[in-house]
Amino acid sequence: MPGEEHASPSLRAARVSSRRSALGSASLAARPSASQSTSPTSEAAAEAVKRADRELGSLDMVIANAGRSDTRLATRLTWQDVGPVIDLNVRGAMATLVAAIPVFVAQQRGHLVGVSSLAGIRGLPTSAAYSASKAALSTFLESLRIDLARAFIRVTDVQPGFVATPINEHAKHPTPFMVPVDTAARHIVRRLERAPAVLAFPWPLVLATRFARLLPAWLYDRAVGSQSGHV
Repeated sequence: MPGEEHASPSLRAARVSSRRSALGSASLAARPSASQSTSPTSEAAAEAVKRADRELGSLDMVIANAGRSDTRLATRLTWQDVGPVIDLNVRGAMATLVAAIPVFVAQQRGHLVGVSSLAGIRGLPTSAAYSASKAALSTFLESLRIDLARAFIRVTDVQPGFVATPINEHAKHPTPFMVPVDTAARHIVRRLERAPAVLAFPWPLVLATRFARLLPAWLYDRAVGSQSGHV
């Protein structure tokens, strides 16, 4: 959801040789860092993946965890609010994933993981850019999953709800079913071992968002409109 991961750098490339090493990568990916406002160029992402491949010997998994959320009522929205969110959440994440594809195609195996959000299921109040960016990443991952199956490359869309990063802990909007960072990291690690197409959690919020997807527009608007605040 908005601000749930507020990512660390957009690239997380790891050779997962043990449960412990996988957990270390996932924990890092879930923690915020000072570089959350930057997004890599496609060239920088490609070089980072190649460097990781050289240094580690090979890559089993690449995790693109890019997240920035600037909540803003649409009547006050400017491109200065939207642009950075799209640059990091969409361009940064996609550049990382695309850079890893040639490496995995060459070795005829690999696992691409993108961290989107349950906020991408439907548009949320005051979160137009964030919801749209995560919806875009989810759709991108779904297409990759279909295209890359014959190349023996697995693709997982991680859709977290609210994770207890410092940003969410001080959020002014509701953060139901908030999950501690370490709990979220361990859950992701355990589930990624099976390479599911979609890894969504926590389950109460997953059920709520799946139900919301079924609502007609007029009913959904009425249900969540009160959270928009004043124009």
